Formats: sequence, structure tokens, C-alpha cells
Amino acid sequence: MTARKGSSKESKGKVVRRKRREMKVKTVEEAKVGVFLSDCGGQIAKILDFEALTNFVKTVPGVALVARGSEFWRGEGLKTIVDAVKTKKINRVVVAETIPKISEIAIAKAVEEAGLNPHLVEVLDLKDHCAWPHRNTPREATEKAKAMLLAAIEKAKLLEPVEKAEFPALKSILVIGGGIAGMQAAEDLADMGFQVHLIEKEPFLGGLAAKAVRFFPTDDCAICIQSPATDLKTVTQTSRKCVYRSGFSEIPNLSVLTNAKVVKVEGGPGNFKVTVERKPRYVDEKKCVACDLCTSVCPVEVPDEYNAKLIKRKAIYINKPLVYPPAYAIDAKACKFHECAKCVEVCPTKAVNLDQKTEHVTLNVGSIIVATGFREYDPSVIKEYHYGEYPDVITHLELARMLDAFGPTGGVPVKPSDRKPAKRIVFVQCVGSRDRRWNPYCSSICCMISLKHATLIKEAYPDADVTICYIDIRTTGREHEYYYEKAREMGVKFVKGRPSEIIHDPATNTLIVEVEDELLRRLLELEADLVVLATAMVPSEDAKELAQILGIELDQDGFFKEYNAKLRPTETKRRGIFICGGAVFPKDAPTASLHAHSAAVKAAKFLMNGKIVKDLKVAVVNEDYCGNCQFCPVTCPYNAITLEPKGDGHFVAKVSELICEGCGVCVGTCPVGAIELRHLKPSQISAQIKALLSINGTSKPLVLAFSCSECGHAAIDSSGMGMMSYPANVRVLRVPCTGIIQVQHILEAFKAGAQGVMVVGCKPDGCHYEVGSQKAQKKVEMAKTLLQACGIEPERLEMFNLVFIEGDKFAEAAKAVTERVERLGLLQLA
Repeated sequence: MTARKGSSKESKGKVVRRKRREMKVKTVEEAKVGVFLSDCGGQIAKILDFEALTNFVKTVPGVALVARGSEFWRGEGLKTIVDAVKTKKINRVVVAETIPKISEIAIAKAVEEAGLNPHLVEVLDLKDHCAWPHRNTPREATEKAKAMLLAAIEKAKLLEPVEKAEFPALKSILVIGGGIAGMQAAEDLADMGFQVHLIEKEPFLGGLAAKAVRFFPTDDCAICIQSPATDLKTVTQTSRKCVYRSGFSEIPNLSVLTNAKVVKVEGGPGNFKVTVERKPRYVDEKKCVACDLCTSVCPVEVPDEYNAKLIKRKAIYINKPLVYPPAYAIDAKACKFHECAKCVEVCPTKAVNLDQKTEHVTLNVGSIIVATGFREYDPSVIKEYHYGEYPDVITHLELARMLDAFGPTGGVPVKPSDRKPAKRIVFVQCVGSRDRRWNPYCSSICCMISLKHATLIKEAYPDADVTICYIDIRTTGREHEYYYEKAREMGVKFVKGRPSEIIHDPATNTLIVEVEDELLRRLLELEADLVVLATAMVPSEDAKELAQILGIELDQDGFFKEYNAKLRPTETKRRGIFICGGAVFPKDAPTASLHAHSAAVKAAKFLMNGKIVKDLKVAVVNEDYCGNCQFCPVTCPYNAITLEPKGDGHFVAKVSELICEGCGVCVGTCPVGAIELRHLKPSQISAQIKALLSINGTSKPLVLAFSCSECGHAAIDSSGMGMMSYPANVRVLRVPCTGIIQVQHILEAFKAGAQGVMVVGCKPDGCHYEVGSQKAQKKVEMAKTLLQACGIEPERLEMFNLVFIEGDKFAEAAKAVTERVERLGLLQLA
């Protein structure tokens, strides 16, 4: 890694950029700062000496107007600011308010309407950050308030306008995955008028749901979806419909591609260019009339994967129950093609085309929804259960196909080994889940699936002997507990214990399940005709590949990772790409449907205006200094930075203004200072450091606390809101994210007079900018090493990770750091 230094012969482009910067400097308007001091109806004036504050502010160079009032974010106070802006008395606004978060919004809006860029406003909180926590030391509090005001003024003088930008957004959406969640999201969006493309990798829609027979807790058919809201002639808009008669494929603006998968994604939010690979079906969907003549002449039979390989199907086939499309498909791995071609000869509509080729389709969409679902874990790796070895050990999905009247056994549970009805059935829960050998998590729906299948069997065959071996029965959903009670009332038996092994007795062709009943404390050997494994649910097999293509993250369990599991569960860190249903984690049908509705609303909200408007509070690169290192592209948590060639083998960073979140993590990483935030430049940080540390007014050593604007600052807010006391010598400098902080900022603080430095950020695993807190912690450790090498006690520096409800911890930390630097004594730097 080397930093590229400027060459003696400047290129023409560099000269132009330099001249532009010089012209910009010359034309920057002289800052005229208006300072507005709110005393909260006189309440904080009982602590802070406002007369002294007013007189102090008047002496600060650049201050053109000082006003005092009860409040300045509404009413006459706000009018005072607006009038000063309109009459050109001021071009920068500093407001000391008592409810800064709300007031910031109102003031910025009013200032913009008055003709001043809203980002030329700085609001500080003299109540919660000064008066309340230091109410017992009013003189010291007043001196701290002076320092806070000075820092705000010095920053305001350096503020530059931040403009808005508009980015076009296509009102079209790609939904990946044709299961229950994908179909629901596609239907919602098409109903709202968006152009929707739904793609499914299999020849038919339906996904796992189509194989599940019925859904709990309603026991209605698994192939039901919500009726489209669009006016489709002959389709009544009842609460739900079977997919095949819902009119799904006839919804305006909705196109469906089966046998298709995403192979490439280019572009960005609002304008993705997606390449879809569509494998040949060999049957023209528009010509096929589903007469079944083709299957009657097809000579090839293969195990039917859709029916868990319990029966065979032809090389040309259609799934039943039918979801969509109502057309046959040819299995390319099994078909003899032109060696046979009997299906071609018999087809009355000439729908079969054995020469179809793989095609690539380009879709231009503004947003993407991933709904690729989940699948059953392969339990054959769990040797003690002998799945794959004993034919009468099956999974839930295989049992579901048996219980389907369209299925391979006509709705009768049988022993696959001899096709005789299974009268003794044992379910084994948590197979491959809640087991650190395989998958540590709970798949959340397996208990309910077992209860569903057990009750379906007991309803049809009351004399069947059904036992469920479980660790815990988890029935957390609405009406789920009633489902459990119903199973017990029907005679389903429950044994608390994880079976140690399944044994096959060849003499009787019977399975024996060895399990310790933990409640009765005895070993049991349960004889069974059929053992059903409730396996873990795991991510779809192509999740990893798709995540790489889309540029989104997977969590440790392999499922797609949400932007925030609590508040943004259907968003990803890449703007414009959403996730829903089982692609995120195993879900039952109601939850998957709800998730799909959420993703659809999020995507619609993202594209509804046909454009994306954002303030350009983003990072900017100085190409003259940018070298060939790859620190910022690798560090950016949003992949907003790329490297672009500039000739002679030189690369420079380029920031996507659309994708950049303005956190500043890249700034804190750049080794040559070639990148900075438009809304918080290094000069503004330096000016605040000097100002905050230029006034002490207390008997204690000054401590500077860098805090992020999110959880860290909220913790400081809450300490003040709760009137928690901490020393007035602690000064706070807010940055967007602690990830922006560089070692030099910490050294600069010590050089400016700080005796201790705190860095207050979000929790590492809850950072609002993903990696900011982690990056900051590393720089704190680096700075400590550097301080020690210079003979300065590293204990003077410490990072704290706090959230809003930990205001007490901030107050304690401020006291502790103050006491520590007092013990260490005065730090003197040359």
C-alpha cells in the first residue's frame, strides 16, 4: 500500500480541479452567525448565567446576532430566526434549544423556507448536556455552556451547504422465489400498480408450501393465497383462493418466469439490471392444453422428487396438485429427446419443442425482493437415526406427500418398505436442530408440523398409535396451544426425551425407537411401523450463490440477514433489495405471508415516487491525494465505494452518492486523509476540539468525549434527561459514527488540553453503521499503544459502548475517567 503523491507535472484534469477549489474558496461567503439562546421558559436560567453567556457570545468573532428567549423552534422565537435569515443579517444559525431533536427539524425546515440551506444550522442542548447534569455546580455549568456555544459557533462558521440530489427509480420489481411469500409479495405489488417480474427456479410455482398438504392452525389447503385485489372477471374476491383458480397469472403488470434464476445483477438502487437465465421447458406454455397424452406415451420413468421419490413419474410431467403454470415440463436429465420424440408426435397442439435452448433475459427493475424459502435438512448425516438406510424412517415432507390425496399413497400413511399401512407412528423432534453438531438453532415450526400431521392421522385413523418424542413442545403462535391440546385429546402420546437410536428388527420389519422418558425416568423401546423425523429447516441450497450475486449478507446460520432484526426485518443493507418469508428464517404460512406484505410495502414505498431524493450528506474523495490502497472500499459497510482507473495504473476511490450513508467509517480508515464527509469535515472536528477544551472553569482536568450521533449520544441525552450528575469538566463532541474517529483526533484532543479522552459509541453488535464501533475500538487500542510509546498513560483513553437506557452508565463512566486522570496527574505535552 502506497500513497500516491502529486507529480511535478500536474495533469490537465488536476489543474482544473485545483482552480475550481481555489475559486470556491474565494467565493465562500463570509460567515455571519446568529446565536439564539433558549432558557426553557426561564428554567435553565436558574442554573446557567444567561447574562454571562450572552455577553460571552457577543465577543466571539463572526457572531452577527445574539438573541435570548424561551424557545426558538416555534412561534415568535422561530420567527425571529426566520426574519434574521430573510433580512440577510445572518447566514449561519446556532440555536441552544431544550428539546433539540424535535427543534432541529422545525428550525431546519423554517430556515430552508427562508432561503438558507438547512445544513447551515447547528443545534445544541444546554439543558440535558449541561444544566441538568451540572445543576449542583452552576458556575462550572455556565463555563461549560460557554465552551459548548463556542464549539457550535466555530463549527457553524465552517459549515457548507449540502444539496439534495434526485436519482431516477424504475417502478418495476423483481421477486425471486415462487413460494407462498414470493407469490404474496408479487400479488401485492402488482395490485398496487407496479410492474412485477416473478421468477422461480423450478418448472412450477408453489415451493415447499405446495407439498405441505395443509397448513396449521387452520388446516386449510396449503396452496391457498389471498385473492388478488385487482378486478379479475369471474374471480370473486373472497378471503382466499386456490392458486390455480385465483387468477394469479392474469393480474395486470405481473409476469411469471419459471425454470429461471438470477445469474447477474448490475446497477444500483432504483435501477438494477438483472440477467435471468431461463432453462428450456421444452413445452410451450401458451400452446399446452394439459391433455396428458404426452405422459401416456412417454416410455421413461424416474423417481418423482416432488412426491419424495415414493412413486415414479414420466420424463414429461406435471405436478399435482397444480399451482402454476398449467403446462407440462420435460426433465432434461431423463428425456431421450429425438431418440424418442413420442410426445412430439402425440401432442395435439404442437406444444412440445425438443430444440428449445437456454435463454437469457434482461430485466430492468428498481427493486428486488428475495423470497427463496427454506428446505428440510438432510438427516442422513445423523447416523443413529439411519435415515436413507431404513426405508421406513422418513421426514415430515415425505409424510406430507403421503397424507395428500393427490400424493403417492392417496392420503394413506404407509411403510415405504412394503407399502403396508403404518399403524404405529413415532415422530422424533429436533432432528438436526437444537443440536450443536448440526444446527444449533430452533427451526420454530417443527413442533407444529408434527402436531398437524399427528392430528391428521388420528382424524383419519383413530386407532393409529401415534407418539411424539420431544425436547420441548413449542406452541408460541396464536391458537397453537389449542392445537396441542387437541392432539392430546385425540390420543396422541408424548414422550419427553431425545431418542438415542432407531433400530430395525429384520425379523418383523419393525423399527424400535430407544428413548429415555425424562419425566418417568425410564428407558423405553417404542415399536413403530413408521418413524418420522422432524428435521431442521435450513436455507435454500442456492442462498449463498444468490447472496453473492446480489451483494447482500447471509447470517451465521446461512439465512439472509436482515438490516435490523427488530425494526427492519425485511430490509437488507443494500438499498432497494428486500427479503421475506423463509429466506430470512423458517416461518409458518401466516408469518411468511405477513413478512411478504411487509416486504411489498417497503419496496413500494421505496419506488412509489419514481425517484429517490436524498441530502448529499455523503463522503467525497480528493482524487489528488487518493492512492492505490483499498482500505475504504473494503471498510465501507454499504459497498458504496469502488476503485476506478485513472490511467498510468493509478486507481482512485469513487463514492456512490446514492448508496453512501454518510457514516464516515471510510474517513476514519483513509491513511492519507483523501476522503472526508461533506457534512463534517476535519476542520470542523478540529475547531470543536479546540473550542471545547479552550475553557475549563472547573477544578477538575478536562475530559473530551467523542460520541456517535446514535446510541452513544442517546446515552448522554438520557443521563441529562434523568438529571444524573457527572462532572462539568467532561465535554462532548458528536460525530455521525465513532468509526470516523482517527488516532490523530485523539492525539489532537490531548494536545489541545484534554487530560482524558472517552469514545462513546453503540454496542459493537448493534452499531447503527454496522462496523463503526468495532473500527473505533481498534483505533482506540492503536492510540493506547502509541500513547504508551510516547510515555503517556494509556489509561487516559477508554471506549464505552452504551445505549439510550444506559445514561447512568455514561454518568458513572464520566466520573470514573475524571477520577482516574486526577490520580494520574497533569499531562504536559511539549
